[in-house]
Amino acid sequence: MRVILQKDVINLGDAGDLREVADGYARNFLFPKRLAVRANEGNTKAAFHQKKLGELKKENVKKLWKPWRQA
Repeated sequence: MRVILQKDVINLGDAGDLREVADGYARNFLFPKRLAVRANEGNTKAAFHQKKLGELKKENVKKLWKPWRQA
């Protein structure tokens, strides 16, 4: 089953990652703890968009802190 991780999961991936996992692992562990959602076309596009926004935010933070680190 393909899932999109909502939060970081040790030994599986980071939030926003698309992963293939066993059906039972998804149903019995990931879904009840709200660590992942089933990947479908709409969710996949939304997750890709969120991940891209997160990367842009990290880049902006690095740009803002760069002058402070050099001082």
